[in-house]
Amino acid sequence: MLAERHAGCKSEFTVAAAVVVLVLLLGIAFAGGYFTRDYVSRKRRVEARRWRGYTEPGWLNANPPANTNEIVPPATGELGQMLDRWESRARARRAG
Repeated sequence: MLAERHAGCKSEFTVAAAVVVLVLLLGIAFAGGYFTRDYVSRKRRVEARRWRGYTEPGWLNANPPANTNEIVPPATGELGQMLDRWESRARARRAG
């Protein structure tokens, strides 16, 4: 008798499990798409750099960290001088 009542119905747990599995598969598909897009873009950029003979400029040296208190050589050019003036004024304001 019990089997006759539930013969055509799926349990709520089975439906919920199927929805969870579908959401997981959808998430995996999106993650795979983003990974593939990133991989292809990186590969294309490397090939474009190689094709154009790209060399890294000397001023793009990321060795010294930006947040140190070490004395750095004075900046050149108008922008560098302006930034130096702003920094010295800020130091003077902090010192009081």
